[in-house]
Amino acid sequence: GSYNGLVSMFDTRKGPNPAEISIIEKSHRDPVYDIAWLTGKTAYECASTSTDGQVLWWDIRRPEPSDSLALEDKTPGNEGRTMGGVSMEYSAAAGPTKFLVGTEQGKVVSCNRKAKNPSDRIGTIYEGHCGPVYALQRNVFFPKYFLTIGDWTVRGK
Repeated sequence: GSYNGLVSMFDTRKGPNPAEISIIEKSHRDPVYDIAWLTGKTAYECASTSTDGQVLWWDIRRPEPSDSLALEDKTPGNEGRTMGGVSMEYSAAAGPTKFLVGTEQGKVVSCNRKAKNPSDRIGTIYEGHCGPVYALQRNVFFPKYFLTIGDWTVRGK
């Protein structure tokens, strides 16, 4: 992920230059803060998040995203406000379509990529920090629990 919002894919067998670069019009509008590989049917899928308030899914064989999700706040009083993504956690133990996004607003958003209704793709929003959630990680033994790092503290849910 790049500062200009592009996502570059490298194949080290082909040299040090990117094998594929995303199309600027279809990429993030802010810096890409985190990218996660997805466990699935193929080894070609990843997801990226940015402070532009989007999660984009990529098939690295194509230069444009295959799917997108707008990170909109659903908490009372903040409905519809865009939250910028800073960190992301995909874990096969939590399910192949479930993931967490840490935001620059200090919240952690639980998401489901394949929810039946598009409005249900954003699930629980956890309040956690006074500033950006710079890192988050699930417990490998109990995937419903996770740790976050932000505002000089570590917190668990």
